[in-house]
Amino acid sequence: MDKLGSKTVIGAGATFTGKIANARVIEVHGKVNADLTAEKVTIGEAGHFDGAIRADLVVVSGHYEGKMQAGSVWATATASISGKLHYETLQMDRGAALNCHILHNWTAKNAVAAQTDNNDAGLPLATAHGLVKATGHIACEYST
Repeated sequence: MDKLGSKTVIGAGATFTGKIANARVIEVHGKVNADLTAEKVTIGEAGHFDGAIRADLVVVSGHYEGKMQAGSVWATATASISGKLHYETLQMDRGAALNCHILHNWTAKNAVAAQTDNNDAGLPLATAHGLVKATGHIACEYST
């Protein structure tokens, strides 16, 4: 834990199975099979997370499989995300892989009406209900 006792770290080589509730900040560098509620979740490059995540911010650099509900999601270049992803904002770096069902949580009043879908060029991928900045590999289903 950090000096204020608000950060939990699952270290490389460690394995955790169970439920984690009311964590403020958690970093996963080992293997976790759990349901988790936190403010911020970071899955490191060597981290593997299997289960449900409910958080304000999720940064994925490793492997995630499950159902994620997050305000903001950042899939870094080494990320691999499978399952179901509910988000408000999504940033995806070149090299990241999403193999999942994506649900955008924005309301119609926040919708963006752009008309580009060229994500290979790193341009925004727009729908009637939101904006996804995508520069990686997307193999998923999108719905609102």
